Amino acid sequence: MEDEKRVMELNQKDFAIVINALMNMRRNMIQEQKETDLVDKVIKLSIKAPTKPKGRFKKKRKEIYEAR
Repeated sequence: MEDEKRVMELNQKDFAIVINALMNMRRNMIQEQKETDLVDKVIKLSIKAPTKPKGRFKKKRKEIYEAR
């Protein structure tokens, strides 16, 4: 069975919330003396995830001439 992949688009604020939640989960697991391997893996994957470049706003040719 192949692992299913999921893609999430997050802005900087949402990304910070997710990372903060994962770090809190990791800290709690350490205090409870549980293994943190899976959480560590998710944190690393999240931090290394590529960013999507912002697209430029493109006007239609007709709109450009009407603005002049």
